[in-house]
Amino acid sequence: MTVLFRPLPQGMQLLEAAVAAMDDPGIVPPPQDMASIGERMRRAYARSRARGYADLSKSEKRKLPFAYWVESDPVLSQVEPDLVRQYWDKHLPEALRASPRSAKRWLAPLFFVYCERFSESDPFFKDFAAKLSALISLASGLYAQKMLDLNQSLGFFNPAEAPRRIANYIFINRSKGLDHLLLERQLWPAFLHTQMGAAIFKAALAIESSRFRDEQAAIFMMDWSGRGGVHIAKTELRVQFANALLAPWAGHRPPDYVRNKLIDFFIKPGGYGDPRFDGHKHYQWDGVSQQARGVILHWLTGDTLRGFMKVLNITADEIWLYRQKFWMAYYEHGHIDEAWMALGEDAWRKSVSLRRETNGMGCGRLDGGAANNQSVLLLKIGDLVFTEWSHNGSLRAFKEGNPNAPRFYQDSYHGTDLRAATSLDFHDGQNQRPQLPHWHSDKGTWQRTARDFIRRKTGVHITDAEIL
Repeated sequence: MTVLFRPLPQGMQLLEAAVAAMDDPGIVPPPQDMASIGERMRRAYARSRARGYADLSKSEKRKLPFAYWVESDPVLSQVEPDLVRQYWDKHLPEALRASPRSAKRWLAPLFFVYCERFSESDPFFKDFAAKLSALISLASGLYAQKMLDLNQSLGFFNPAEAPRRIANYIFINRSKGLDHLLLERQLWPAFLHTQMGAAIFKAALAIESSRFRDEQAAIFMMDWSGRGGVHIAKTELRVQFANALLAPWAGHRPPDYVRNKLIDFFIKPGGYGDPRFDGHKHYQWDGVSQQARGVILHWLTGDTLRGFMKVLNITADEIWLYRQKFWMAYYEHGHIDEAWMALGEDAWRKSVSLRRETNGMGCGRLDGGAANNQSVLLLKIGDLVFTEWSHNGSLRAFKEGNPNAPRFYQDSYHGTDLRAATSLDFHDGQNQRPQLPHWHSDKGTWQRTARDFIRRKTGVHITDAEIL
């Protein structure tokens, strides 16, 4: 067999691979010293101005985008208008047409500055974006193609459209994960920290609210918010974020694991804090919609109720199952607005792990004036405040606003104070004492009496089947 052509030398193949690699877009982050590069270029341009910029090196011309915006100085097009005009009309087009490698070296600074300085409203930035978008098509090679693909598929270089379109793309494809999506689009990990990344995140929070009821959507957004290194509660987006993630659940029940993650995210130290407490430590809730606050408060109320029932179980309250059925029926119908509990000595000691594991279970201590095994649950339905005592304690009711009504969210209570105040009469004067003992739970005696009392006072009605 005759060999017509000798194989290329191995060194030639390596050379071809090296040439191809020169235009491999890869995932290259911007230089960390972009600001200092920009300041250095400004000084070079000022020195060269009198000579019509004729003595500037190719490198100094190529790095012009880094000098476009320098803190406390006007935009470069106002300081060096002739140089900027030369850059867009002559230097950049020539470099883009020269070769794929040249195109990559000149496009990279433009790309980085576009992302870092992104603005939807700055007219100078809009002009910068329009010029960049128009000139990309002059270039060839993989890097230029990456930028063209971003622009054609996501409107990347259209400041008015890009955040919304990219946010929607990320949200639709969130199952892939943020890291994978960045890799897929050849974007460096810290892209999310750029001004463009921030604009995209803000646009994601404006996505139609019902889409946040997807089980994974809230978890995805919490992960995304954590990429900035600062809790979202400490940023200007704290109100928008809370409204976006919480309000869509009004009237809807998330899976327990989603609810628990949301509660932990919002009330943990360093986050928004517990909205049940007022004060400067929890200013992060200021401005958050009543609907969003109502959702988190409803979940916290439920955790407190469930926590109280677990406490009754571990401290051997004989009728805890009846209490649970009764009060959870009101909660599930959305009638319990607030809940708090005061744990007695036995309950406090036995519930250490429960309190550690349940962030939303709100409680104080019952310091004296009661048996060691007793605890008290405070509830609010309409304008009524109830104290539900465990272990042979009675149910009491007070009008909200009455000076004698117990206050929610205290660190400690005294049993004598809780019992001393005159409560509303469950018996219409037919009994010597106004409170309601838990008589004949198995027959529904106290449950019906309490249910009828709540209906008369608030108009809220629950059926026998739901409370018994």
